[in-house]
Amino acid sequence: MERLQGIVPPVVTPLNQYGNLDCDALKKHHEYLLKHGVSGLFVLGTTGEGPALPKRIKEEMIARTVEICNGRVPVLAGISADGLEDYLTVADFAARHGASGVVAAPPSYFPYEPCELLEFFRILTLEQPLPVYIYNMPAMTKINMQPDLLLQIAALPGVAGYKDSAGDLNNFISVANELKKREDFSLFMGPDTLLGDALANGACGGVNSGANLAPQLYVGRYQAHLAGDTAKMQMYQSWIEKLQQVYQFRENICCGVAAGLKYALSKLDIVDKHLCRPAVPIDSEPVIDRFVKEFQQEFSAE
Repeated sequence: MERLQGIVPPVVTPLNQYGNLDCDALKKHHEYLLKHGVSGLFVLGTTGEGPALPKRIKEEMIARTVEICNGRVPVLAGISADGLEDYLTVADFAARHGASGVVAAPPSYFPYEPCELLEFFRILTLEQPLPVYIYNMPAMTKINMQPDLLLQIAALPGVAGYKDSAGDLNNFISVANELKKREDFSLFMGPDTLLGDALANGACGGVNSGANLAPQLYVGRYQAHLAGDTAKMQMYQSWIEKLQQVYQFRENICCGVAAGLKYALSKLDIVDKHLCRPAVPIDSEPVIDRFVKEFQQEFSAE
């Protein structure tokens, strides 16, 4: 199994006013991301509103993304749900339609014990054919998998990587210290602002929401790390910090990410601002407008 490296955006799901997938916007957005050097696309994650979407939209999002990418980059499909059988159903569809792997956070309704979570991931590796990427997202699942459990899961045949969205850098480093030498295993950081610290401590890339809007910043930060270019690392990191204001419009920031990004992308005429109901889109926000204008002025030539 080849290690996936680089920036893999957790892509937004473009919807029209009727709640259907906006296929024109989907292609436009994917081509925008691919043009700027992303290493893969992760559909149906938190940023993609995956767990809230109806089955028909999930399936269409997977199939259309694989079709658009046409082998240019791997496509990872989020399969998170409340029940194991629902995970397996989406994973089976993803496998039959050309996805490269599946990304799974723990079931979010019942507070499963660590031994049950290990069994959950064991079943995922055995009962569907795609590589599994662990997704630790306690803000949404209410389960924060600790390093000892993560290492047990990572040792299962068929587990290909780990995306940390818990935001605990020390815990991530504990996992990375044990796994970064595995050439078949990918370590990704989720929170945008921790990308640089994670890369310095063994991460092989980022699954960063802000890359939906500004892939140049995240791909640039990753490439500057590989080149050891401190000045560029600091420049891109500063812009990544500035981009965080796009998210600050919900009491729970995780719920504000999709809303803020879709509104910002609408200002670039890429994706409309519609969200999966009952979520309410942002109608007007001067802070985001200013950031988008500054970003366009600085990176318009790229």
